[in-house]
Amino acid sequence: MARAPVSRIYGVIGMSFPLGAALLVLAAGLVTPGYDSVSRTISRLAVPGMPAAAAVEVAIALVAATCLVLAINLKGALLVGRGALVLAAAAFAATVLIHLDPSSATATALHRVASGIAVAGLTAAPFLVTRIYGRISVAVGVAEVAMLGLALVLMATSFSAWGAWERITLAIPLGWMVLLSARALMTDSSDAIASPAAATVSSTGS
Repeated sequence: MARAPVSRIYGVIGMSFPLGAALLVLAAGLVTPGYDSVSRTISRLAVPGMPAAAAVEVAIALVAATCLVLAINLKGALLVGRGALVLAAAAFAATVLIHLDPSSATATALHRVASGIAVAGLTAAPFLVTRIYGRISVAVGVAEVAMLGLALVLMATSFSAWGAWERITLAIPLGWMVLLSARALMTDSSDAIASPAAATVSSTGS
């Protein structure tokens, strides 16, 4: 019972932080001159000197926090499933600290490695919690794998809408995290309502 209020707070964070991150990225794109969200990735908004770089860094930090909070709040999930989310959180945090920087090949390479690890963690996590969170997690994991497979095919073509691809690839697991957080929040709220009622019945029966 003592954990329920904290769990509900985590649920609220898991529901609200991804939405806040999405709004920040949207706003950043609108105030960045010449930015095309279809062809340009989110990291381009955080390149040093960009007008909304700080807002994008906050957005990525919110996503990292969501991954960490969900890892803590998942009930009955295997340790490896939580670990995938923690790995994603750490990788997202690294992308905040190491910017995509056209003037530094090293920083750009490290940023891309961290981004890849973050996506890998988000792709693996749904598969690793399917024992508890079922078909929706399998569907999310399959969708992520499909997006990554699609990227491999598109790299050999003249495809240029990588900004759109990235946003869809991130939106799938982020939506999943919002859904699981909402589910946890509703479950904890139901438990909080049911427990006093059960205690009353028990007291009356005795």
